[in-house]
Amino acid sequence: MLHESLFYLWNSPNGDILEKSEWTHMFELQEFLHPGEQKLLQIIVDIAMDYHQIAAFIKRILHQMPRAEGLRELTTSTERTEVEIPDRPSGLYISAFCSGVHKVLEDYRKETIRLEDMFLQNPELSLTFILSSIERYRYLFQELLSMIHVIEKDNVHGCLLIGRLHKYVNCGMEQIETAADLIIQSINTIFYRHLCNWIIYGDLVDAFGEFFIIDGKTADENFLYPEQLIESLLDSVRKFYINWGMVPLFISEETAESILFMGRIVWIVRNDPKSSSNDNYQIKYRRDIWEGKDMEYYKKVQALESQTFNNMEFERVIEECRVKLTKYLWSVMLDEGNLTEHLQLIRDYYALGRGELFQQFITVAENHIKDTTSDSVVQNLNFIFHETARKIYGKTIRHILNSSSLLIQMCRIKWPLHIVFHPKVMELYNKLFRYLLRLRKTQIDLHKLWAEHVSGKQRIDTRVWTLRQNLMFLVNNLQYYLQVDVIEAQFSLLLKAVQNANEFEDIIKVHHEFVSNLLAKTFVLTPDEEHTYKNKHRLYQIPAIQFDVPSKVYNVIIRLLELCDEFCLVANTWNTELTEPEIEELESFQKKKRHCYRITAFYFVQSTRESQWTAPATASITARF
Repeated sequence: MLHESLFYLWNSPNGDILEKSEWTHMFELQEFLHPGEQKLLQIIVDIAMDYHQIAAFIKRILHQMPRAEGLRELTTSTERTEVEIPDRPSGLYISAFCSGVHKVLEDYRKETIRLEDMFLQNPELSLTFILSSIERYRYLFQELLSMIHVIEKDNVHGCLLIGRLHKYVNCGMEQIETAADLIIQSINTIFYRHLCNWIIYGDLVDAFGEFFIIDGKTADENFLYPEQLIESLLDSVRKFYINWGMVPLFISEETAESILFMGRIVWIVRNDPKSSSNDNYQIKYRRDIWEGKDMEYYKKVQALESQTFNNMEFERVIEECRVKLTKYLWSVMLDEGNLTEHLQLIRDYYALGRGELFQQFITVAENHIKDTTSDSVVQNLNFIFHETARKIYGKTIRHILNSSSLLIQMCRIKWPLHIVFHPKVMELYNKLFRYLLRLRKTQIDLHKLWAEHVSGKQRIDTRVWTLRQNLMFLVNNLQYYLQVDVIEAQFSLLLKAVQNANEFEDIIKVHHEFVSNLLAKTFVLTPDEEHTYKNKHRLYQIPAIQFDVPSKVYNVIIRLLELCDEFCLVANTWNTELTEPEIEELESFQKKKRHCYRITAFYFVQSTRESQWTAPATASITARF
């Protein structure tokens, strides 16, 4: 009778789980059992209760959530629904955890059936024999309950489950290690299916918010220009980001960034805005990112789920996939994006490579906008700019000028070049453009003053002539240094680096180094010498420059240009014989010029000593001066 009741409780046919203290009250133990047998029975009951608590947790989770096999059905959906995480853990990963634990318990269930069969054959089985048969599950159940307690207490769900279970793999107890392997492999099915869909197809189907990659469901503001509509660019520049709180402990930051990077590449390539509206374009550029080997790479990633996490093997497979994708995007950049041609346009327009265009534009614009109201300045500037280009080159250009607060150039960035030439980079190019345009205008004004002095019949005061020559010498040498020693030299290095690159990340790196060198060596902004490219596998990166910190040399150069502008304006009104106030004004100009020159020379020497970025550049221009 005792044994029948005991097995009745083990199997718990009514599904009711009592407190441990209530189990012993179901028997009149004092009448039938020795105190030693009572202790043995209590241990057996404890083990049985642990089992039923684990089974109850599994039943509760699997009844409230879809099973792990449901992911295949979920992957057919293109929409992700926001689900609030309830107080108890939920999701596909916790369901997979329960499925794994259920498999672990299978051996215990077989053992109880075996004991029941033995009891039917031999009703005189002792409690000692029964305990010896199931005692090996005692510590296993305690560890499983410990896992469940942590999951419920900390609401552990999603990818974090793998990391929390990883510590049990090398705990030193073979039974627990084997159980942890079995549970992790069950969870791996979900994790690697998520991973494969993201890396291979750029799909993120995560109904319960369990994967560490998040779909922002909006356009990425880092690639969005103010004049662009968010809705129209939702697909081509969609925002995805990492939820660092969900990254498993054994996945490094660099590897997590690589995984995000790869899925975004696939998304960008598959959501080319031109391909959806142009059938001829689709035929010309019929894309196969994996070149027919998508299933091969899918299986390589999926094969990792059959083993406990191997860091070296995991990173090897991820790197193999990354290299394949980044080389493909590199080829798209060069072939479809015409990267080299776009860089040439940057040189021609933002770096004033087409000097004849901007010289004519400045000359014409100065004469036409003197009496123009501020409301129509931008419109007139654009008209003059395009007309000047048409007269010189016989064709119109795509660039336009805008002046909300400062003069900037705006050009349409083609897909997929928006990844390289994002708004922050174009902001830096516009800073350089305004600086060079400012310098070119001052140079034109000084040469115009020289032409008036040379062509005039009146004799010019020697001191005026000398000051003008000194100012022209400074501006001409500065102009030559910027255009030849910096811009042309850096642009040549950039083109060679782009030609030698074989990955997309290489293009990002060399372009940002080009922008950083350009802005630092032209003294427009201060280099950020502490900036390091911590992870080159990030889609969005910014050059190593301090955006809002002009260099000290830049401030002095601007003061010098202001001095030149003021001198040109005043010198036009001077006659052959200078009056006493004009002589004082001239001496003031000379004094300011010497002061600017001394400060500039000081900062040049200081920069040569302190900054590795600008040392060669400042040495070059100091030698010229």
